[in-house]
Order: sequence, then structure tokens, then C-alpha cells
Amino acid sequence: MRCNPPSAQHAALQAFDTRSRHCFAALTGLHLNRTQWQQAGRGFAQAGLGLRQAVVDAPAAYLASRGGVASACQQLDAGFDSAALSETAEVRQALVLLNAQLAQPLSGSAALAKRQGELCDLLDDASWRRQLSCSTPVAKAFLLSETQVGARAFLAAVPRERGRMDPAAFVAELRLRLGIPEATDDVWCPRCDSVLDAYSHHAGVCSVGGERTLHHNAVRDLVCSWATRAGLQPEKEKPNLLLPQRPEDSHLARKRPADIFIPCLEGTPSALDFAITGPQRMESLPQAAAEAVSAAAAYAAVKASHHDTAAVCTVQGVKFIPMVAETTGAWDKGAARVLRLIAAATAAREGGDCAALTATMFQELSVCIRGFRARATLRRRAELHVAARNDPVRSAELVLESSGL
Repeated sequence: MRCNPPSAQHAALQAFDTRSRHCFAALTGLHLNRTQWQQAGRGFAQAGLGLRQAVVDAPAAYLASRGGVASACQQLDAGFDSAALSETAEVRQALVLLNAQLAQPLSGSAALAKRQGELCDLLDDASWRRQLSCSTPVAKAFLLSETQVGARAFLAAVPRERGRMDPAAFVAELRLRLGIPEATDDVWCPRCDSVLDAYSHHAGVCSVGGERTLHHNAVRDLVCSWATRAGLQPEKEKPNLLLPQRPEDSHLARKRPADIFIPCLEGTPSALDFAITGPQRMESLPQAAAEAVSAAAAYAAVKASHHDTAAVCTVQGVKFIPMVAETTGAWDKGAARVLRLIAAATAAREGGDCAALTATMFQELSVCIRGFRARATLRRRAELHVAARNDPVRSAELVLESSGL
């Protein structure tokens, strides 16, 4: 692909991409439309799956290769004219194909001077901006959330122990990441009085059924296990953390602001309070559609201000730290910083590689958060299916819908 002009092998490259697409569909059961397949072809950091497409990348590969060997060609052949390289027919054709996909076209000399990775980054960026420009606010909020380290980490997790996801849950999360609807219409959630949207975003934050508490506790326990490995002596649900200062403050003794209490984190007793929220929260949707993890940041602020929890903790010498993640696995910036501190302390204590342990922690948390969201989705969809089968009227409606009547 790098050595031959893309126009000369277009049919072969297209056939390769078609087979890749069919292979993905056979493995996952997901049949992607053009927009979804283009998204899947982008890198993880732009909400993709890293399934590079030969037809898209071929011009970049060819131009980078021709430009990269120009100096070596000149050393081998004194008569080689590198300045005229950009005017050759093959290079000009490849440049036309490349520029057709870019927001800002490149000159021949500029394209030849770049490495393939740089050109592919430009292609990804152009594709990313096109998708954002035609997405709804909710879709934008999820796309931006999916770009974060915590959201994409499940894709790199080794599928064993805490990094393992059930196949059905993994596919459900691929659907969420690529914006593939679970149904044709919104319906009522079978467990509460809210709307279960076609994409099942609601399932990740549904308050009925006890899943939200189990979800919260699983994330808390996972972080606590890492803090224990780090030697930080964490304590879950520590009682009597806040002591009454006046008779009228007796209610403080009943409050437990710390899902995890760490006696000393950066020199200060710290109360970590966990929560998981959805990027689609209406209170913060305009911000979430413009900047990643805005929903998590907004909810972290709510937790800090609720009953003046942060201020009360500060008065008593405890730092209150909201640890808020979104249902994609993306963390609020303050929470992500604390997680990195815990991973670094673990690496220092165990003599491990800090970057590798940090990656493993985010992978385990991503699998945990997204796994619970996926199972909540699958349960609700299964319950709707069973209810429809037991309802003769609804069953008849489903038959008519499937017949296109």
C-alpha cells in the first residue's frame, strides 16, 4: 500500500475494506452504516475502534512513503530531483484523494514532508469534526465522553479477571460507542416511569432495580482495592468522620461523606465520594455537548455543595473529593487525578511501571462501569421483549411492524 499509487490499487483496497467490514459484522453481529464505519476507522482518542480503512489511508501512506525516501533517493542518484517529486502524476493523484477528505487541503510539498501518522491524524480530525457538526447535542455529549481515557480503556483491557467483559456486554458497549440504536423508538422503561430511549442511555442511570447501588459499590470497592495495594490504608464508609461542633450539629455524626476515607492523601485526610452520572443529564447537556466530561464536572460540583458537605469537611480538616464518572467510564478531571495518584503510589510500593499500572487501573474501572451499564441495558431490553410476548396486542403490533405494515 505504501509503495504503489492508491489509484492503481483502488479495487483491491476496497475489497480488503469490504472483507474487514464483513469480518467485524460476523464477529459482533453489528452491521454498520457509512457514518458508523467511518467512526470505527478512527483512533480510540476520537471515539473510534482503530479499524483503519485501507482506501482512506492509502493516499497518506503513499505520500509519506514517497516523501520519506526522497533524501535517500538523492543520495543514491545525483540526478534525482526531489523538488519535482510533487509534480509527478502519481503524487498529484494521491494528493487529490487525500485533500478530498481534509478540511484544509495540503500542498504537495507539505504532504510529502509529513509522516504517515501525521497525515492519518489529519484525516481522523477531519472525519471527527464532520461527525460532530451533524450530531445532536446528546450524541455530541456521548461522542466527547467516549474520547476520554477512562471511556476507551475497556477496548485495550486484557480479557481476564477484572479486565474481562461478557461478550454480550462488550457488544452492547460497542453499540453505545458507535451510536447504534437498540430499538427503532423510545419506550417506557420497564422498571421506572422514565423513557427508555432508543439508544438505552437511560439504562445507565435508571434508579429502580438496585443496579445503581450495586454499580456504585463495585466501583468503590475496586478503587479501595487499589488504594490498599498502594498502602494508603483506606477505610470504606468510615463512621463518625464528622464530629458535632455544637449541640445543633448532632446530625453530622450520622453523615458519611466518605465512600472511601484515606488518612493521608497528599498530606491531607481525604474523603472520596463516588457517583456515576450520564453525559445526557439535561442540567449540563449544553456544556457536555461542547466539552468532554462536563456532566461529571457539574455533578461533582453538586455533590460538593449538597448540604455544604465540602465546606463542613474542610472545617474539620478533611478534604472532600467527589469521584464522579460518566456511564461511559470517563472521569471528572479531579477524580482522574486522584486515580493517577493512587496508581503512582501502587507503582512506587510494588516497584512496578507507573504508566502500565495506571493503564490497568483505568481499564479495570472502564470494564466495571461499562459492564454494569451494558447489563442494565440488556435486562431492560429482555424484560420488554418478554412483556411484548405475553401481551397479545403488543405481539400483534410487533408482527405488523416486522412486516412493514
